[in-house]
Amino acid sequence: MKCYHCGCEDLPLAALTPRERRDYAAAGIVLRRCQGCGYYQNHIGDGEPVEPHEAANAAPPRDIR
Repeated sequence: MKCYHCGCEDLPLAALTPRERRDYAAAGIVLRRCQGCGYYQNHIGDGEPVEPHEAANAAPPRDIR
């Protein structure tokens, strides 16, 4: 899997708030953040190895202060 913006292959799961976890899982989307350029991207299929509900549970927590 490569970044749509810069081509970097380091795309860990993006940090999510509790609401984002629920919404992204319900929409069937895996949100990733490129470590090369910082671009956030939605992944659906296209080589995505994790199911949306699994990604929502595994994503690190995002601080919402």
